[in-house]
Amino acid sequence: MSFVYSQYFIFVLLASVLWIFYVYRQNKKFAKWVKDHWFYKLSFYSTFSIVLQIFGVILLMLAMLDLRGPEKLIQSQVSNQKTLILIDTSASMFAEDVRPNRFEKALLLVKHYVKKSVGQKISIAVFSDFQKTIVPFTDDIDLIEARIDSLKDLNLNRGGTSLSLAIQEGVQNFQVAEGGNTGNILVFTDAEETDGGIDLTIPETMSVGIVGIGTRKGGPVPMRNDRGEFIRNKTFQGELVVSKLDEDFLKKFGEDIPYFKFWIATSYTLPTNDILNFFNRSHQLKLSKNNYRIRPVEAHKLLIPAMLLLSIGYLLKLFPTYLALCLLIGFNSQIYAQVNSPLSGGVIPGMEDLVKKQGKKKEPVKSEETLELEKRFANGELSDEGIKYLASKLLEDGFVEDSASLYEENLKEDIKEENIAHHFNHASAMLQNKKQKAEAIEKYKDLLDYIEKNPSEDYEKIEKTAKLNILKSFKQNQGGGGKGEDDEEKKDQKDKSSEQNKSDGKGDPKDKDEKGKDGKDEKKEQEKPKQDMRRKDEGDKKESEAEKQARKKKLPALLKQLMNDDNKLQKRMIDAKTTKRKTSEQKDW
Repeated sequence: MSFVYSQYFIFVLLASVLWIFYVYRQNKKFAKWVKDHWFYKLSFYSTFSIVLQIFGVILLMLAMLDLRGPEKLIQSQVSNQKTLILIDTSASMFAEDVRPNRFEKALLLVKHYVKKSVGQKISIAVFSDFQKTIVPFTDDIDLIEARIDSLKDLNLNRGGTSLSLAIQEGVQNFQVAEGGNTGNILVFTDAEETDGGIDLTIPETMSVGIVGIGTRKGGPVPMRNDRGEFIRNKTFQGELVVSKLDEDFLKKFGEDIPYFKFWIATSYTLPTNDILNFFNRSHQLKLSKNNYRIRPVEAHKLLIPAMLLLSIGYLLKLFPTYLALCLLIGFNSQIYAQVNSPLSGGVIPGMEDLVKKQGKKKEPVKSEETLELEKRFANGELSDEGIKYLASKLLEDGFVEDSASLYEENLKEDIKEENIAHHFNHASAMLQNKKQKAEAIEKYKDLLDYIEKNPSEDYEKIEKTAKLNILKSFKQNQGGGGKGEDDEEKKDQKDKSSEQNKSDGKGDPKDKDEKGKDGKDEKKEQEKPKQDMRRKDEGDKKESEAEKQARKKKLPALLKQLMNDDNKLQKRMIDAKTTKRKTSEQKDW
């Protein structure tokens, strides 16, 4: 296997290096931001997902170089179906035993066949005394239909039917065309051979179909002028000419042709589907086989692993996000307090009791133990540790402001192993007071920094609860908490600014009105030239749009005129009749 565009490998390599460098820098910045604001490090899953995504993108870029396998020799069937349509333009095609007449019925059938034969290349030729091609092999349906429409007003007052000669010349057309003498010949005629016929040599690779248009009873051949007005019926040697469909001639005509079939079309028959089925069946039997050298495309061997790596990396990257979201939704918005206490291995009542009280919005009530501790505190009987214990009990009972004030007065030392629980309780108390949220978050950060520098299993619960409390605080802020405070602050700022304006003498409304009017007048004068320019541009745009519309209207008319001129030219050129006849007894219809 090798790459078709291996010369561009250096660009893919350069793009891969730049991609790795870009992803590394972006994720480094992101990891630092997460650590500073959310106190998290990038997990193994996140790092691994980034690596998978990098390799996935590199494989996608390599797939652009078009990976191919070794050369193989294969044998394939070549579909080269072509159809030559021959239209009889002899005078007998003016007979009206088929409505509206044989020739117009033939044109209708030709157009119907062209619309149905999707994928075929079609050539159109007319014949009378000799054959003339008007459309070479093409799959342009619009061009074919335009040429067929140009045949409607042909003058068919004279001209015989050289059917055998027309078919033989049609075979030669296939030999000249690309793909050799393989294809179909479809003839629309009234089956009246006027030249006696010739011996045909039709290759086995060709199919011939004839659509006989007319009836056995037949009808006279009307003669019309250029305006389509009836003059008289055609006569020959003083007798009225009656043109009849010769079905026996058609049967005999196809005896020596390997693939041959004929159909009879009257006023209300439409054998298009039968014709297509016959040609398709014959074509399948004659498909030519050629040998080709190919290099199979192997890019899927790079694309499939690339998509797998990108998908797995993306899922690994999102998994922690959805996990954290589920945890957030699962917990209530209550702030938790620490459980462990440094007091003689006892428990500071905090989180466990608060969890039990979630959802209960009752007035806080002090417990008997808290009341007893307050009496001892009032009598000066509590030590520093006892006061801190009282603060934790107040926090447990819901008196967060009293708890926070006691901690502020008695918790002066830095964070240590002995007092880390009290510092955590202090932060929890402040966090439940809206005015002290910022201080509480800063204290949580200090706690997390201390735990990061002094890792211990005893601090795991403190670390998790601190992070959860911070997340809950941010969630409450995003949910609209604290809007009242912001509004009050804005009002205070407005009041202060208004007082300052009054004291500075800036509050005279008359002066402001005069200045405002003068400023507006100046702005209007400055904007006048701009408005004039805009109006001018809009006028130019309107004129250009009007010109475009006029051109659009002129274009169809011009195309129509060209088509009319082309049709007139085609009518002059399409003349398959001759006035030179061997004898006076030779038919000219």
